[in-house]
Amino acid sequence: MFELLFLLLPVAVGYGWFMGRNSIKQKDQTAKESLSIKYSTGLNYLLSNQQDKAIEYLLEALKHEDDTVEAHFAMANLFRRRGELDRALKVHEYLIRQPMLSDQEKQQAAFELGRDFHSAGLFDRAEKMFLKLIKTDTYAVKALSYLLQIYLSTKDWQKGLSLEKAIRKSGDKKLMHSLANFYCELAELAMQEDEYIKELELLQHALDLNPNSSRAKVTMAKVYENSQQYNEACQCYQEIFLQDQEFFPDVIDRMRACYMKSDHQDEFYPFIKSVFEKTGSSTALITYLDYLQENFSSQQAVEYLLSALHRRPTIRGFKHFVKMQINEENQQTQQESLDVIKELVTAYLKLRPRYSCRNCGFNSGVHYWSCPSCHDWEQIKPVRGLEGE
Repeated sequence: MFELLFLLLPVAVGYGWFMGRNSIKQKDQTAKESLSIKYSTGLNYLLSNQQDKAIEYLLEALKHEDDTVEAHFAMANLFRRRGELDRALKVHEYLIRQPMLSDQEKQQAAFELGRDFHSAGLFDRAEKMFLKLIKTDTYAVKALSYLLQIYLSTKDWQKGLSLEKAIRKSGDKKLMHSLANFYCELAELAMQEDEYIKELELLQHALDLNPNSSRAKVTMAKVYENSQQYNEACQCYQEIFLQDQEFFPDVIDRMRACYMKSDHQDEFYPFIKSVFEKTGSSTALITYLDYLQENFSSQQAVEYLLSALHRRPTIRGFKHFVKMQINEENQQTQQESLDVIKELVTAYLKLRPRYSCRNCGFNSGVHYWSCPSCHDWEQIKPVRGLEGE
């Protein structure tokens, strides 16, 4: 009997161990399923834009499994979207301190922390985080982009130039375009000090980064104007037309002033006529009409204008037509009526934006090189259509 009990004892121990292990597994499985349900529910609320409920479920899930990296990132991004930057910062700072994270996860945490600092306006801390990432494969371009945004906000153009090697290595055209504008900013500062050689060197750097930069060409033309090199300035303006026909109307007046002082005065108005025929620009049309009126006759100018308005009506063209009629009209009653029409059209045009950003749609009555809304460079251009060019 005792021998039988002795033989059954290991069996009983084994059975107990087996059942205990299964019980633990079952509990673990149940806990994981419960946790999975909480994550799924939280994410479903997140996707349906019910952010308060999403936070409730995701926080409950985090209490049970603090090492879930994806959940932490999801929570932090949710906090940032809600404007709760202090909570987002705490989550990302917690992640960075975790030794078990992979290099990729540590880089992601550092990048997101930099974004938190940037959103909070803590540019010095954001700068430190992004500088650590510019040598990584995954986050180099994004980090460089944020650094240029920071230096744009602080107007620290020299710090931007210090990133040139990394930007050229990335090969990202948008970054190179942005850096070209940093050189243009410094060139304009040099112009205030009348440093001719430095101005040209800075602008050459800008054009080396982006040969199609309209801003660099405009600034170069101004440098040549200031040094009375009008032929060279005219060449810059012609290159602007070839590069960016949408922006070109904004420099027509300066171009005319240069041509009138150059050795090629007779080339300007045929060129402007061809510009209007190719682009339909209201500014080019009005400039050419002034030439016709001064050198031929008002009647010829009116006929050309009416033909142009039939082809492509614009309010600016109509306003100029009213102006020409006022100059020609003698009867007092008709003169007063035309004056009223001109005032109404002028008031209307003042209310309408003169420029718009081709990237984000921001409208403005004045020109900016960097869009105040999306901060993209050289995207603010004259409005086209009935109310513009």
